[in-house]
Amino acid sequence: MKKTRILKNEWPSFIKDFNRQNQFRRATLTVGEDSVIGEPGLPLVGLAYDEGERKVDIYLGGMDTKNLAHLSHSVEVPRAVYLITDPEAPNPVIGAQVQGAPGTGMAYLIFKDEMSENVKCQWIANVAYSLFEIRGEKVHGEDQKDWYEAERLVDKTTLPFVE
Repeated sequence: MKKTRILKNEWPSFIKDFNRQNQFRRATLTVGEDSVIGEPGLPLVGLAYDEGERKVDIYLGGMDTKNLAHLSHSVEVPRAVYLITDPEAPNPVIGAQVQGAPGTGMAYLIFKDEMSENVKCQWIANVAYSLFEIRGEKVHGEDQKDWYEAERLVDKTTLPFVE
């Protein structure tokens, strides 16, 4: 396993590229030694760097149809961003690490080795089922409508992280 430090002036472009290459991969987010944030194995929506507010936000895919990009963790006053790779792995990018202000825990985003297309499809299916449940009527036969709406919501949510 190899950790590569990303220079601060490269963070904006690195984060966009990282999001493009890894969006929808299943991730586990831990802060510090063993504090798991959120549910392990959620799809990565993306990282966001706000230079003005001095923070890096990590978004994972949620099931709330009004807000699919679930803010999982915010690293205030980030000091370092690292890319974690393993040349032996099928996908050499295995995660990222964000170091916050002194005294705060390191945020580790580690990917599971699974095809991002499969994860995206599963996420869309889960969102479509949520739409079915929200309707409340439990009317069957509108599964295509729910699927297309779920696709639209997922695309609308994830697009800003890669543009």
